Amino acid sequence: MAPPTYAAAFRCIGTDCEDTCCGDWDIPIDKNIYNKYQQFPREKLGSLVSQFVLISVPDQPDPLHARIYRGSSGFCPFFGADSLCNIHKEYGPQFLSATCSIYPRSFSYVAGTLEGSLSLSCPEAARNILLVPRFMQIEGDLFSGNFRTDNVLHLASSRKDSCHKPHNFFLTIRTLLIDMARDRSRPLWHRLLLIGSLCESLDNITTAEDKEAFSVVLRKYRQIVGYQISQPELVNLPSLPRLKLEVVFRLTDALVRDNSGKRFRDIFWAFVEGIASPDRSTPQNDMERFLQAEEKYHRPFFEKFPFILENYLVNYMFQNLFPYGREGSPRFIPRSLFGEYIQMATQFAWVNTLLIGVAGHYKEGFAEEHVVQTIQSFTRAVEHYPDVLQSIDESMRSLELNNLRGMAIMLKV
Repeated sequence: MAPPTYAAAFRCIGTDCEDTCCGDWDIPIDKNIYNKYQQFPREKLGSLVSQFVLISVPDQPDPLHARIYRGSSGFCPFFGADSLCNIHKEYGPQFLSATCSIYPRSFSYVAGTLEGSLSLSCPEAARNILLVPRFMQIEGDLFSGNFRTDNVLHLASSRKDSCHKPHNFFLTIRTLLIDMARDRSRPLWHRLLLIGSLCESLDNITTAEDKEAFSVVLRKYRQIVGYQISQPELVNLPSLPRLKLEVVFRLTDALVRDNSGKRFRDIFWAFVEGIASPDRSTPQNDMERFLQAEEKYHRPFFEKFPFILENYLVNYMFQNLFPYGREGSPRFIPRSLFGEYIQMATQFAWVNTLLIGVAGHYKEGFAEEHVVQTIQSFTRAVEHYPDVLQSIDESMRSLELNNLRGMAIMLKV
């Protein structure tokens, strides 16, 4: 499988974007760019630099030397009334921070090769990925010079508190995982449980064992996929939709309380209205409406467009170097292979549950635009905040759902 380069084909739609990236986040500034900003004349953005571009805590690495802090509006102080970047307009793209130059692209080095994927927290990137059946075949030039490529992450390594992660097996593992995600001979929830089973099996291989152990496990799962072998131990795991709903409400309530953005709050209330029963009804009625929404509106839509959720998973795998994880950022959270799986599967189950409620809200009118808004606003509320990602790990652990049984509860309907 060729390394992904589709990120280079992305084009920002500027003022037409319905959810600008120039808000919500304080942007890190590397030392070189910070020094360039200090040269701006006061009348040409220099006054804004003195107010909002401030050096971070001492002894930070060069990429985190300073930060652009948001103004009282919540937006970047360089965000113009025309919804364009004033730094870009005044001085050109070479003066952008690494984050602003690259986003929503995400770059990683794998086996000496630069790869580029996209973050679905950008609406246009979400459309580019979710709504294009063969998005992986899109090619672009990652070395075009149209964006910086100096903010690159890499495969996480083996750690004492994690597991064995031999880099020479990563590409083989990822190819198998993508094939598993796109294997339509079994339901998507079953594919995800099979992916979890593979990650768990690989986690059980220690550094004391030779490379043949990895090969044996990978051959076994390749046969399961190639010969469509049934996995009754996964199929028979329990489905508890009421518990799943409780977990999703718990996770979402915490997210909404933490200023998650209007677009995501709108989606949450559409989800609530899609499964809520009339006054004086019982919780059982809510559950019946949830199951009805899945059967009548959600399931038929994704049977018509099966590639959408598959594309979500494949892009996630590329972006996060799943299942090894990607390091190189000070916000990196080390996890085992199965820990990376729990994170991916929980996020998928969470957003897919929201999609069921949203489908119940729009009914026959449920369409691609609602899927894009749900996944994009969810990703924006979750992906950029290490505290939220850490809370997912902690919640699944505290509820004792950080295992295949727990993921079956979260994934099955």
